[in-house]
Amino acid sequence: MRVLSVICVLSLSPLISVAQAKQVLPGPFPFELVEVIDGDTFRARVDIWLGQSVTVRVRLKGVDTPEIEGKCAAEKKLARQAKAFAENWFKKNQAELVNVHYGTYAGRVLATAQIKNGESLSAALLAENLAKPYRGRRAQWCD
Repeated sequence: MRVLSVICVLSLSPLISVAQAKQVLPGPFPFELVEVIDGDTFRARVDIWLGQSVTVRVRLKGVDTPEIEGKCAAEKKLARQAKAFAENWFKKNQAELVNVHYGTYAGRVLATAQIKNGESLSAALLAENLAKPYRGRRAQWCD
């Protein structure tokens, strides 16, 4: 009987994770910025209940910025600029997370960081040519 219970739980586990992966929380969720990792990824501390918070890695939805450990000097330079731009944007703006859902990688969520008027960090990065639209694979930054 115990073995049957374990088999049932294991067989239902993929169904639970598929359901969770499709769940989108519209927000808005105020957060405290912990650190900017690169132009499109940061760590945020979000209050989830009185006296309780969760710290999570957030990947901006819909954009791709250069990698800090990029393939060429130009990509690395743009990556430092994108990271500095994101840090400055967060300092100037009280952002919230909206449209939060699980990302491809465990422990990371995809979301939009935006301010009350709807302006987003993603749009600001695109406008400054520090990001490219994400189309299912990493953007090319080196010639």
